[in-house]
Amino acid sequence: MADELERARKREAKLVAVFSAIDARDDAQIALGQALVELRDLGVVQADLAEMTGLSAREVGAAIRAAKDSTTVTDDTVNDADGGDTPAADQTSADTNGDQQH
Repeated sequence: MADELERARKREAKLVAVFSAIDARDDAQIALGQALVELRDLGVVQADLAEMTGLSAREVGAAIRAAKDSTTVTDDTVNDADGGDTPAADQTSADTNGDQQH
């Protein structure tokens, strides 16, 4: 019984390590993509990025997509936070609380 409990604890600890590594890998992929995007913005074409870094074209594209996806998620989160309950510039409080003018 004690052996089974110990094995379960070790398994849980290893799963935590796996998920931590996955998170770190995702963060590294995003950082790689951001650096590649900056190089591309400086005029380096994507094929040259692959050659310069030793990555495949597929790896370069995946990293750039990861960076763009993380930026999109961040932008959406900011927009959601900004666009909460505040009325638009052309709305009055009556327009936003369900009261309608006839």
